Amino acid sequence: MNIQKEIAPHITGIVARLQDAGYEAYVVGGAVRDLLLGRKPKDYDIATSATPSEVRKVFRDRRTLLIGRRFQLVHLFHKDEIVEISTFRRRPVQDQQAFRKNDRPAPEHMIFQDNEFGNAQEDAFRRDFTVNALLYDPVENEYADHTGMGRKDLEDRIVRSIGDPMIRFEEDPVRILRALKLAGQYGFSIEKETEEAIGKSLHLITLVSPSRLTLELEKILKNPYSHEILRVFRKYGFLRYFLPYIDKNFDTEECRYFFALLEKRNNRVLARSYRDSISVGMSVFTLPFMERCCAVNGGREYVPGSLWENRPSFEDFEDLLHAVLHPQTPTRRSVTAAVKILMMQPRLKGIRSMKEQDIAALPRNKSYSHARELAIIQNEVNWKMGEEFFSLLPAPGNVPQAKHAKFHSHARKHRGERVGMTEQNEAVPSTNDGTTPDLTEEK
Repeated sequence: MNIQKEIAPHITGIVARLQDAGYEAYVVGGAVRDLLLGRKPKDYDIATSATPSEVRKVFRDRRTLLIGRRFQLVHLFHKDEIVEISTFRRRPVQDQQAFRKNDRPAPEHMIFQDNEFGNAQEDAFRRDFTVNALLYDPVENEYADHTGMGRKDLEDRIVRSIGDPMIRFEEDPVRILRALKLAGQYGFSIEKETEEAIGKSLHLITLVSPSRLTLELEKILKNPYSHEILRVFRKYGFLRYFLPYIDKNFDTEECRYFFALLEKRNNRVLARSYRDSISVGMSVFTLPFMERCCAVNGGREYVPGSLWENRPSFEDFEDLLHAVLHPQTPTRRSVTAAVKILMMQPRLKGIRSMKEQDIAALPRNKSYSHARELAIIQNEVNWKMGEEFFSLLPAPGNVPQAKHAKFHSHARKHRGERVGMTEQNEAVPSTNDGTTPDLTEEK
């Protein structure tokens, strides 16, 4: 498949500029996978033989940012987009120094440092799965498939670990989550040996830092295939570790309504009817369970999409939201935004009885745009008030976006590495307590 014409021109230009400076450079990871599957990549990553300082010299006329604690990366700004440029890495030499977490020894192969430069072939074999290890040169329209299985597994829609899957999951248990995400998001099957290793390694996820898993939850909240991902998590027993509240309630009427809302929300994101807001996602996760807690007839009857008789307080919503998403710990800001979205729903459902001036004032509420989106989702799934309801909802006002909103979203990918970010030529020294693996995402 020729994807050369599908690559964004500025990405080809970045690769060409590195190559013209004498370095190897490729588009790598998820972008190559998505393009070969006929999907538009959400972002582009580039891998090169140039070191971070050399990359910055090549693009000295462009705005760049060094980011990373153990392994520095370069973020290259292009309009409102950030292109991540990394130096080829190789699998690190195993550190045999004993490490204990909560009085438990870490697995033998767990990686705590991943900061050794390598070549293109070593970089490919360091990655997690064959379908994520393809390198693509958009200048020459050439692929490098160093594992020898990447193209075939992509065609066959198979998730296959590179190397011994038991060791690879032990090195970094978050790879278990990524394997299941691939299966859910793309409908891939999981290769037998990899599948067996997942079943035997699920408990290792408890060794991963809460911040890393919370970051993975944020990605899932934004992912328009999250309903399929969560079903795969459940199928393989991973959901009881990742979101135990959802797992415990999986076969309830509330959870069925939750999945209906989530799928509708995701379809609207795919259709570009609304953006992939984390707070909207969090409100969808919480709404059906709050309806159960405040069900009609004094809490004895759960009716999906009903108005709660006893209006819950902000703290009630907040407590339930934390319970639903436990053990993940979303930011205070996103929790507050989700609660405000939820608290507006009874008001929006009763919009027919509102005064005209009160309806006109709705867009002035900062939470209105997201709350309106959740109300539209509920109406399509359950309320069924037709076009009349939609016509009564005023269009949201133009809410100003942060100047570098995309940067802040992208930077969450490295939340555990925020110390060490600088726009100077030298990175600020940073330290790590060594409590958990802290690896850059392998797309």
